[in-house]
This record gives sequence, C-alpha cells and structure tokens, in this order.
Amino acid sequence: MAGGHYRSIKTDPAIEKWQNMHNTMYQRFRWTPKNTPSLIIFGLVVPGAAMYYFSQTTNKWDWTGKTKEETLAKQIPEAKAEQ
Repeated sequence: MAGGHYRSIKTDPAIEKWQNMHNTMYQRFRWTPKNTPSLIIFGLVVPGAAMYYFSQTTNKWDWTGKTKEETLAKQIPEAKAEQ
C-alpha cells in the first residue's frame, strides 16, 4: 500500500548537472577580465556609496516622540540674516 515508491519522480540529467555546477561555483571561480569589473563595482563601489550615504544621514533625523507640528530634523537650520 504505502511505500515502495523509491525513485517515483524522474530526474532530469540537465537539471542535476546545472545544480551540481551551481553548488560548486565558488570552487571553480577565477579572476578574469570579464568578471573583474562587476566584482569591483558590486563588491566595493556600491557598498562604499551606501556607507557614505548612511554616514551622511545618520544623525540628521530624530523620529522619537514628535508631534505633527514639530520638525524631524535634529538640528534646526538657522535663518540667514538679511542684509
């Protein structure tokens, strides 16, 4: 009745080969002129830009206990004197 259905699903050799290649991708990686620019951009430039942006806006806003009339800025810019 129940059981005895070992290998009831047919396996596709192409999918199994792709899965094996995908699982061992880090073992076959090589620095080539084709993949070096994308690794530099996504490994250094994008995280660096995100870090710069977040460091510039870290202490800019204060979200705690504000009412509708209060500003969210931590430091209120001073009004420039008219000359």
